[in-house]
Amino acid sequence: MAINEDIFDFIQGPVKLIRGHGYPFCHSLYVEGEKTALADSSCDSEKLRALRREKRVDLLLCSHAHEDHLGGNYLFPEALLLAHTDEAPYLADIEYWLTMFDLTTEEKEVWRDFLRDVCHYVPRQVDRNLKDGDILDLGGVTIEVVHTPGHTSGHCAFYIREEKILYTADLDLMKAGPYYGDCSSDIEDTIRSLARLKTYDVEIYLTAHGRGVYEGNPEYLDRYEEVIFIREKKLLAFLAEGPKTLEQIARERIIYGDRSITGASWDLIISERNMMAKHLARLSAQGIVSRRGDFFVRDS
Repeated sequence: MAINEDIFDFIQGPVKLIRGHGYPFCHSLYVEGEKTALADSSCDSEKLRALRREKRVDLLLCSHAHEDHLGGNYLFPEALLLAHTDEAPYLADIEYWLTMFDLTTEEKEVWRDFLRDVCHYVPRQVDRNLKDGDILDLGGVTIEVVHTPGHTSGHCAFYIREEKILYTADLDLMKAGPYYGDCSSDIEDTIRSLARLKTYDVEIYLTAHGRGVYEGNPEYLDRYEEVIFIREKKLLAFLAEGPKTLEQIARERIIYGDRSITGASWDLIISERNMMAKHLARLSAQGIVSRRGDFFVRDS
């Protein structure tokens, strides 16, 4: 594939988006100044190889270390790898990566093969640990690192101030709503991160999944956040029917319904269970739900 502007699905000045496929892919951000940066290199291997042949990638940014955001890192060994401090260990060691979720021994075996064979996971030390407020000067254009924990503890968005473009990564504005099923994920952090994103002067949101390009209207962030509370209303309605175990709650599929991911190692019931456990903890802290043995009970 010869590279030309058709490789990009969005272009505004130095900021470009390369659209990916469904899971385990994502949309990649490419920013071109005197230096260049590629964020979340999991869009399309053919397009990334064309990019590597005919353009330069100086900085390889990782918004977070999920499997669908690191798949093309191995194609750019000469680029400096940058990620938040909390994400760096997952990129360096596959065994550490497997601690990201609450997996059984059998699930870890499946995931290990999936990471290596499908996601092209190659262990790699981060060259620079990112922190909130870092400014990456590419020469003619800058990228501000915006630490947005919740999805993962080290999740970051990237703001290109000169173009008023905010790449929100996996705070992806999809109608399905936020994900917070990792061991390090947090609902309250997610809410705070979304509130912070609303403070930025934005004309265009770019996301790692879904449509990829949104006008810079904070109402998209509001709608995305509201899904959290819709989930809780459904959970409370289910608990109103009587005490439920976490497994019963997960099998109700409040978050994902009957959805599945074709050809992947990931059973969405794991995400359902992990995320519902976080909702139960949040509601328990508010005195709305209590635990009695293995059962959760609605108190109010």
